[in-house]
Amino acid sequence: MISERLRKDVDEIWNRIFNHPFILEIYSGKLPDKKFKFYLLQDYSYLIKIIKAMTIIASKSNFEMMKEILEIAEMESETEIKNYEKILKKVGLSMEDAIKTKPSPSNFAYTNFIISTCSLGNEYEGLASILPCFWSYLEIAEKNKHLLEENKNEIYIEWAEEYLTNEYKELVEKMKSLLNKSNEYDKIKKIFVTSSKYEYIFWDMAYNMEEWKI
Repeated sequence: MISERLRKDVDEIWNRIFNHPFILEIYSGKLPDKKFKFYLLQDYSYLIKIIKAMTIIASKSNFEMMKEILEIAEMESETEIKNYEKILKKVGLSMEDAIKTKPSPSNFAYTNFIISTCSLGNEYEGLASILPCFWSYLEIAEKNKHLLEENKNEIYIEWAEEYLTNEYKELVEKMKSLLNKSNEYDKIKKIFVTSSKYEYIFWDMAYNMEEWKI
C-alpha cells in the first residue's frame, strides 16, 4: 500500500522526531511550562489552518471521498480542537490569546505549504500534505506512552492521552485508507517527505520558542 511505502520513506525523519527533546520532555513531564504554552498557541493556529485545508481537499474530491474528508474535519474539530480549548484554560490561557497569536516563521511556512499544496494539487496531494502530522502524532504517543507512567504533570498526560484514543486511531486509519487510493506515488512522496520535515521543524520551533526577528 502507498501509505506503508511512504512511511518507510520518512523513517529517518520520524525517528529524529521521536527523539526530539520536546517530545521526550513532554512525555516524561520535564518540559518547561513556558515551552508548552508557546507550543499550544502555535499549534492551535496550525490546527485551524489544517481544518481549512480539509475543506479545500473535500471540494476537489468525488462525493464519497468528500463525505469522508468532511467527517474527518468534523471529528478533528469535535475532539482535538475542543481538547485544546480545555487545556488552554488549564494553563491560564484564553481563546483570545490563541486567536491573537502570530504564527512563528516556521509555522507560517508550514501552513502555507499545506494550503498551497491543497489549492494547487489534487485531493491526494492535499492528503499527503496533512497526513504526516496526524500519523506521526499517533506513533509518537504509542512509542512514548511508557514515559507517562512516571509523568507527574497531569496536563501533559491529558494532552498526550488524546492521541492514544480509539477515535484518534480511527481518524488516522481513515486518512491512510483514502491516500491508498492514489496511483501517483512519486508526486505524493515528495509532498509527504516535505511535510514530515516540517513536522520536525515545528517541534524544534516550539522547543526553541521561535519568534520573528524583525
